[in-house]
Amino acid sequence: MPYDFILEIARDTGFLRRLRKLNPAYLLFVLVFGVSCHTKPTFEEIFRRYINFDDNPKYEKRISIQSFKKRFDQNMVDFLSCLLSYYMRVMISESPARLKGSVDEFKDILLQDSSIIRLSRKLLEFFPAARTRGEAAGLKIHAVYSAISHSVKTIEITGERIHDSKMLRIGPDVKNTLLINDLGYYSLKNFLKIDEFGGFFVSRVKSNAKAIISNILSYPESVDGCVIKIGDTVMDLYEFLERVPKIGIYDLVCSFEIYKKSKKANQKAVEKKFRVVCFWNPEKLVWHIYMTNLNSEKFSPKEIYELYKYRWVIELLFKELKRDYNLGKLILGNEPLAYVHIYSMLIRLIVSRNLYTWILSSVDSEEHNKYGPLVWSTVFVEKSSEFLSILNQSLFGRGNVSWRWKKLKESLRDLARSRHKISRLSQKYTYFS
Repeated sequence: MPYDFILEIARDTGFLRRLRKLNPAYLLFVLVFGVSCHTKPTFEEIFRRYINFDDNPKYEKRISIQSFKKRFDQNMVDFLSCLLSYYMRVMISESPARLKGSVDEFKDILLQDSSIIRLSRKLLEFFPAARTRGEAAGLKIHAVYSAISHSVKTIEITGERIHDSKMLRIGPDVKNTLLINDLGYYSLKNFLKIDEFGGFFVSRVKSNAKAIISNILSYPESVDGCVIKIGDTVMDLYEFLERVPKIGIYDLVCSFEIYKKSKKANQKAVEKKFRVVCFWNPEKLVWHIYMTNLNSEKFSPKEIYELYKYRWVIELLFKELKRDYNLGKLILGNEPLAYVHIYSMLIRLIVSRNLYTWILSSVDSEEHNKYGPLVWSTVFVEKSSEFLSILNQSLFGRGNVSWRWKKLKESLRDLARSRHKISRLSQKYTYFS
């Protein structure tokens, strides 16, 4: 986060015209490292933290809170949005990780999910919530997580009523990439596009999906083959699951009818066969059903299940944002402030993940499973005020701070190392050289 670069982006986006009482670089440092210690952060808290940080002797009188608040406008939104895009590109391009094992053939593994940020009722006219929320207002963050970079690859912010499936961007860049999505992104049209562009996917299957079984690849050893024999009978997936013994794993090939356009356009449906893997959960007494275009010879049913479990990483990402990084906790009364809050929290996440990547790259590979992202986020929050203190000392020329940086690095590396067994979920398919 070099000082001159931040000012350059501020000028390019129109946020900085004359460098006077508000310094964009100082403000960015405060937004990123100024983690609130309160359950409900306030705008006044951000202002006080900025005043405490800015020790520039050029101005005897500090900026007023009224002038400070006026600068939280669309130009500031553009400034933070531009920085976020840049930092995400840096994370992708500089990542030292690569995929290994059965997934080494993929260019990347992408996880997509969304999360709703609740806003003040004052913004109801601009950002109406879903109908079930009545008079509430809200924005929705659509994020794509990259397994290679251990961080977010793309971010889009929309109104709450925009359906997730419309935000799944499919193009030639998905070639040799594995996409793992939940039911919110379920779309047969999108699955067909992914397959046509040479990409791969794993998704849960909707309960109302119309799938006709074409072939049975494998079934539990304890099940009599005569019981599940299909023959020439046309059998629906859910009819089949009602008939077979509730036990083990069934690996099937199912045929789906896909309309590339609306059914009302009188267009003939395209018939496409995808693999469907069904797991019986004896504890919850339900079927877990996944569809994919991954080859059955390369990926076993259990590997499909493990791959889909990896999707939980992006759930933890939003949990990290909301639990540790204050996302959605600030009272938001106007539109630009809402976007400023979201973008600054996302930049905080990217900077935190960049440090997390550095932590992993600075220790032996055998130690990686002792460094979990949720443990790290807690450490980042605990040490955020120290970052601000050292930055303040560096910027305003109060002696050599190299020893403080060194001490902080050692402290971060030590504290981020869990004393307990960490789930290997987030490290399972990556290796840092």
